[in-house]
Amino acid sequence: MGLDTSIEQTPKKFYVAYKSSQNIVCMKLEKENITLYLKLKPSDISDPPKIYRDVTNIGHYGTGNTEFKIKSEHDIETVKPYIEMAYRKIG
Repeated sequence: MGLDTSIEQTPKKFYVAYKSSQNIVCMKLEKENITLYLKLKPSDISDPPKIYRDVTNIGHYGTGNTEFKIKSEHDIETVKPYIEMAYRKIG
């Protein structure tokens, strides 16, 4: 939410959406990790980190075809540039 004051947090039944004009990232809280679904195409991810997965043809809650599993503070730092990229893509 620190990227822009216009970003809204919208709680849903199974996840929390963060959006400006459209969803940027959806966050699903789980027992041992946090799953983020970013509104990016898998082709936008070059040299993907180990915490990344292409979920284009996999059903899931939330928006986006890229999934990142956050298990540590280091993983948060790894995914930050991708969140910024998704934000810039929606304009």
